Parts: sequence; C-alpha cells; structure tokens
Amino acid sequence: MSGNGCPPVVHRRSSATAVVLAAGAGRRMGAPKLLLSFRGKPLLAWVLELVEALPLERRLIVLGAHADTILAEIFGSSSSPPIAGRPSPIAHHGHLWEVLVNPDWEEGMGSSLRLAAGHVDGGMLVFLGDMPLVPREAALAVLSRAGERPVAPIHRGQRGFPVYLPPGLRPRLLELQGDIGARGLISGDCELIPVEDPGVVLDIDVATDLISARGGG
Repeated sequence: MSGNGCPPVVHRRSSATAVVLAAGAGRRMGAPKLLLSFRGKPLLAWVLELVEALPLERRLIVLGAHADTILAEIFGSSSSPPIAGRPSPIAHHGHLWEVLVNPDWEEGMGSSLRLAAGHVDGGMLVFLGDMPLVPREAALAVLSRAGERPVAPIHRGQRGFPVYLPPGLRPRLLELQGDIGARGLISGDCELIPVEDPGVVLDIDVATDLISARGGG
C-alpha cells in the first residue's frame, strides 16, 4: 500500500480520456469560483496540473459559465471562444487540451457529462474543477483499475473523485438530464478504492470551504 492508503500502481499510459467538469457558475461563492486564488493559483489550475501529471493521452475540459474568462485567465487565450458543443484544441503548460463549451450548462452536471460522452468513445476519468486537493496517487490508483467497471476512491465511507466511467456506460451517459451526474449509473457496480487522503472528497462550494481548505496545509 502507498502512504495514502492506495494500492501501488503501474504508471503506464492509459487510453482513458481525462474529463474535467468546469461549467458551473459557482453562484454560492458570489464570484467565478474556479478562478479564486487557492495557495497561490486559481482553484481550477490545481486540477489541470494534476491531470497533466497523469499518464493520459487525451485531456478534455467542459466549460460553460465564465468560459471566456477562464480561457483568458487560465489558458491565456485571447482568440475567439470555441463554438459551443464542438471540441477546440488549446495548450496549457505545454499540454494539449480539448475545450468543450456546454451551451446547456445551467441544466447541471448531467448535461456536461452528456456532452463529453458525445465526444469520447472510450472510458472517461472524470474530475471536478472545484476539487484542488485530489492526490495524484489516488488518481493513479483509480486509473490503474480502468476496465469494464466504474472505479472511484472512497474516504471514510464517502465516494470521491476522480471517477472512472467505462465505455459500456456511454449510451446511458448520452441520456443524462439535469444535475444528477453519473451517481445513479454506478450505484452498486462501482469498484471502490479506500483512500486516507480527504482531498478525494473535498470540493469547494462556499467561502467557508475555501477558507478551511486553505488552512489545510
């Protein structure tokens, strides 16, 4: 076992596509949440850098609210925004990303997963843009188990992220509606990897979450 409770993993390149969900408005924060500073850089930057440190061939991010601002401040893009619903390549720290702008972002997370599934044939390793403290070891542990079943980390009984969604779920992902995400699709058939690090379940929704996370080390 590794230091955070995850099993040891082999760092071979995976055919799974990383999908970062970053389309929400973050209204409870009162500002573009993903651009708020956390330990010296924007919240979303932590997630992007984690994904870039993983052995993945393809990286995709779904934007919605504040898409233009995120593209300018995180990716340094001054060009015209991508056409909604179509993947557009963009670089971040020398890594290639594909940007999808979700025109239905107000519908909720389900619409972003549905959009991503429409552009990914294989498995997806799904991250949330407001979870800056997911440890690389936990993500690698989930990725190492990618196959025909969903996989997720679990911390003290709470299922966390990233979540691996296998290709077999694609037809059902394409039918998702509202803000339900994939939780209902993987209940009872998800391989759970125990993780000691609470970063796999810590998301930033309100100002007090940000304050608590900032003080976590």
